[in-house]
Amino acid sequence: MLHNDDPSSVQGLLEYALKQLQPLNTPKLHISSRTDQGVHSFKSSAHLDLELPYQCHPNKLVFQVNNFLSSCEVPIKLIGAQIVPNDFNARACAKWRKYLYRLAVLKPEFKDLYTERFVFPIPITEEKRCYFIHTSTDFDVELVKNVLPLFIGTKDFKTFMGKSGTNTDLSTIRTWNNIEIVPGRSFYPTEFDKYYNYWDIHVDAKSFLYKQIRRTVGILIKVAQKIITYDDVKYMFNNPSIDSWNTKVSTAPSHGLYLYDIGYDEKDLTLPVENNQLEQPVQDESPVEMTLDLKKEIVKQRIENRRISLAARTAKSIEKIKNHELLRSVKK
Repeated sequence: MLHNDDPSSVQGLLEYALKQLQPLNTPKLHISSRTDQGVHSFKSSAHLDLELPYQCHPNKLVFQVNNFLSSCEVPIKLIGAQIVPNDFNARACAKWRKYLYRLAVLKPEFKDLYTERFVFPIPITEEKRCYFIHTSTDFDVELVKNVLPLFIGTKDFKTFMGKSGTNTDLSTIRTWNNIEIVPGRSFYPTEFDKYYNYWDIHVDAKSFLYKQIRRTVGILIKVAQKIITYDDVKYMFNNPSIDSWNTKVSTAPSHGLYLYDIGYDEKDLTLPVENNQLEQPVQDESPVEMTLDLKKEIVKQRIENRRISLAARTAKSIEKIKNHELLRSVKK
């Protein structure tokens, strides 16, 4: 990779995968939703301008990019691509985004067992995928349901925004279409599920402030634990300010949050009539037709490279064995 490539992010890996298509321009991906580090994504979207020296159907592009990502052994996959109008913007044109926050709360009958053992089993399939709460305090979901209506509608969510340090003039007015808490379940059933009650918090809105969902979940957890009240939450809405944040509340960790859906208006995705032919599959999908001799030469070179690599690894292993302290002592 070049010095300006970024293999540490999803965006950087996708851009590098797109470079393997040998485009005439440098692929610059514009992501529809930027999530905090550690947040998961079941489904997201992006747009880019891509100039190729050959014709390529969107399905072919998806296939080639996924092949490259698979060879890199990274958990990223394209699920579709299409040609859109030139004025389309994946971020600005999004009509709604849906997030999920997953909680697992220790059941009341096992609280004494937890205090005795100090360490409680967490299913390996849920490691860094769900927020586990082991406190001995009660968790009253009905109290949570009572405060949820406060979050629905157009409100000033300044109190619920994390300190970003950038774009201080950003409007903190947001419209939440819905928020609800429903019983959840583990990704994969295990013997440890009997210790926990799983809860899913669904949030639906067009856009969100920095850490807004995670701070909201932190509020709901403290409400359920009877640490703060309905009136405390209402005060934060009536007095929108960073100073109105209740210090008894902490931001929920990022690994419990998932971006799981994003929606667009179909008319924003539709190409003008004169450009519809661009969506049709084409026969010539590669810039150069490789001859049989060239293919044989490529295979031969790959075999030779693997042979050289194997010989180098074998020599290195033999050298380590010769220098091993135990073997040297036996030789003496």
